Amino acid sequence: MVEVGRSASLLSLQKSRIPHLAFSLLSKGAGGHLRFPQSHRLRPTCCNVHARSKHARPYSYSSRRFASATTPPPTSRPQRPLRSTSRTPTTVQNAPPTPPSQGSLSSRRTNRSFNMYFYPVCALGFVLSTYLMYMYQSYRRAVKESELLDLPQNADVSSRWMDLSRNFDDEVDFSEKFMLLGRRRKDLCQQAVGNVLEVSAGTGRNLDYYNLDPIRTPRAKRIKSLVFNDLSEIMVYQAQKKFDKLQENTLPIAQFRGPVRFVVGDASDKRLIARPDGGFDTIVQTMGVCSMANPVAFLKRLGELVRQPGEESTGLDMKALAEEESNRNDYGAEEGEQSAGMDKGGKILLLEHGRSYHEFVNRFLDNNAKLHAHRYGCWNNKDIDQVIKDSGLMIESKRRYHLGTTYEYVLRPKPRPKVVEAEEAQKPRVDASSSIETEPAAGKRQSSWWKPW
Repeated sequence: MVEVGRSASLLSLQKSRIPHLAFSLLSKGAGGHLRFPQSHRLRPTCCNVHARSKHARPYSYSSRRFASATTPPPTSRPQRPLRSTSRTPTTVQNAPPTPPSQGSLSSRRTNRSFNMYFYPVCALGFVLSTYLMYMYQSYRRAVKESELLDLPQNADVSSRWMDLSRNFDDEVDFSEKFMLLGRRRKDLCQQAVGNVLEVSAGTGRNLDYYNLDPIRTPRAKRIKSLVFNDLSEIMVYQAQKKFDKLQENTLPIAQFRGPVRFVVGDASDKRLIARPDGGFDTIVQTMGVCSMANPVAFLKRLGELVRQPGEESTGLDMKALAEEESNRNDYGAEEGEQSAGMDKGGKILLLEHGRSYHEFVNRFLDNNAKLHAHRYGCWNNKDIDQVIKDSGLMIESKRRYHLGTTYEYVLRPKPRPKVVEAEEAQKPRVDASSSIETEPAAGKRQSSWWKPW
């Protein structure tokens, strides 16, 4: 029986696909005492090759080997490690964030500053280009229309402001806001003190800028009386309505308590506005010289109405005024002044527009002057500097804006000879609070309004 078992084992060993593995298993099963005869030892014979070929697969040869002839089980894919559900974060998550480098910070700041300035600059460029295009088209039309007008330079065009159907404020609002003329008006009018006369007052565009509050205004800078004058009766009526409305919207304690007069007529006529006792401490004129046929004579008349150097004022504290004059450093061409601390008289405050110090701007004004005067009643190409020099008034300060087309002057009267002062002393004086004639005077009339473009 033992021999029969050995023969069966040898037969199975010869038929096995992996002989050495089968031999190992048989050796372990026999306890290591299995002995094969010399005739039954394994040797590479043709039967082995025949046995292998009998079990060959129809497909190509594979290097994989199996312990048995049965089909091996499919290999399972390695499972992915499960994500940690622990609430404790990992070491990478607990690590503090890396601070940004200096280059990234500078790039962020550059982008932020670029966005901050890029869009406002683009909007400003769009508005400016649109306005310049509008100006260019208006200029071309004005040149063509000016060639058809028969209007000499500096002709009287004051009748343009007698039209009841025109709204004067609406015609100049946009241009004055664009040129920031409201600020210039305010700076000029806040210098007015004492007895104040405003000529070419128009519709009262300067009313909001005067220091009319007696509570908040210091005593040395208060206004005692007001006189508004213009050639156009329509404009004077509108200015009076504005003043009444301004007083109604003000608390009673802050309302202006001094006398106020509204005068219609030509201020250059000596019969229209009587000089008060001590003269006017301040005379204001904004955009009026450009509409006058004889601006030199008009300014000379203002030099007579203003308080003269050394003259006693009825609307100012002369002691406070003397201290203010001594502490202020004036500049300008002033002649005939005996001492630096003497009283220089009243002020004439002017805000005008005229020729520029650039030739290309002057060419634009000259080509557009006729149509501008025909529509708005003023000549915007006048030489304001020459007019001031011919008037004989002394220049205390002077400023120019908008390419030199806007002029801001502070003028003073020249000291008069003693003979003229003696003659003026014999004439009866009229206080500023007295009644003033409101009927227009005969002769040429000057307009008091303008439009910058």
